[in-house]
Amino acid sequence: MNQELKDRIEDVRANILLEQPFYGTILSHIPLVEDESIDTAATDGRRIIYSPEYMGLLKGSEIKFILLHELLHILLLHFSRRKGRDRVIWNIATDYVINMTLRESGYYGPDGVIYPHYNLGWEEKSAEVYYDELYNSEDESVKKMIDSVRRLIEKPEIWRLTPSDLLGDYEELSPEEEEVLRRMIKDAIKKTVDIGGKPPEILSELYFTKPKNLPWESLLREYLQENEADDSSYFRPERKYLHMGMIVPGADPDETDLGEIWAFVDTSGSISEETIMQFMTQLKQVLSSYSCTLNLAYWDTDVSDVHKNICTKEDLLNCKPYWGGGTDVKCVYEYIEKNRIRPYLMLILTDGYFDDMPMIPKSLQNSTIMVLSGDCGRDMRRYGKVARLQNRKSLRNNKFQIERDIYNGD
Repeated sequence: MNQELKDRIEDVRANILLEQPFYGTILSHIPLVEDESIDTAATDGRRIIYSPEYMGLLKGSEIKFILLHELLHILLLHFSRRKGRDRVIWNIATDYVINMTLRESGYYGPDGVIYPHYNLGWEEKSAEVYYDELYNSEDESVKKMIDSVRRLIEKPEIWRLTPSDLLGDYEELSPEEEEVLRRMIKDAIKKTVDIGGKPPEILSELYFTKPKNLPWESLLREYLQENEADDSSYFRPERKYLHMGMIVPGADPDETDLGEIWAFVDTSGSISEETIMQFMTQLKQVLSSYSCTLNLAYWDTDVSDVHKNICTKEDLLNCKPYWGGGTDVKCVYEYIEKNRIRPYLMLILTDGYFDDMPMIPKSLQNSTIMVLSGDCGRDMRRYGKVARLQNRKSLRNNKFQIERDIYNGD
């Protein structure tokens, strides 16, 4: 063991605690392990592992970058979030997010650190979004970049590109390990706030803040505006429904053509009867407020009870849902692919409690609005535009009797 190097690394770790109390507090609990079998530095989601030969060549500022880089892989749960995705592309995508974050904070790594490919843009994105863009890219320069990284990873004797490798196929954190990590983060938040600081924004989607509620009717407006050939103005809210707690946009007759809609309603066991009634209420009001044809399908682990060409709220009354069972959103995308559906607009109404899909087709991202019944605690933007139903009065009020009729068969 190189004691001089170990002391240098510990000095850097202490300096991070002074500069970045939040990161430094957590980093003080993460084991740093010397390993001559690797070429640069890496993490298995639990430890930071480094090559003494490589680290010995770096300046103090570069060692700081590497420790923060690997720490962010751990804090952002990149092992747990991989979900069977291609390891090389996922590693590149997660590196993009981390390296851009560190650069914006004034930290610069050693030669070879990778940043988002110029054809993908540098605006803020999640690792899942970057992954989909890399995976689906037809750009030859992007493909060559991925192939070059893959070759370097597959030939460890020349692996000197970046200190960002997520080690092998290590298992994601167990619930117990994740709970320990969350407790460390909670402790770090308290210590940071106590000295007048605040936690980094990059972790907010996972740990700190709830997403803002966005009325989903505003996304319908945006969708119409983006897809209309002529200029459209924002619609006024439909006042006659406000006292009922409904989220119904008002619109001029010539600005309400949504065409054909596919609505996939989650009927899994985690969905309550009241939530189903909320979903159906919104679909009824879409039919009332827009010129459209609705195709409705219920899903849990499979798509079932498909009702096509619904044009009126009376037609909707005949679409009785039956719910219960597990949840697997892949069945929605499999149904679309199997039936060769190319939706002009797709609504997925769900509570968001399902496992992530490894890859979302870009064409469907652009035409999807994910309508969530509440806060599912994670970033859902990779599926398309995301909105949440607003809090409203209980649907057991008599004003909603027409929705009750869907269940009672009256």
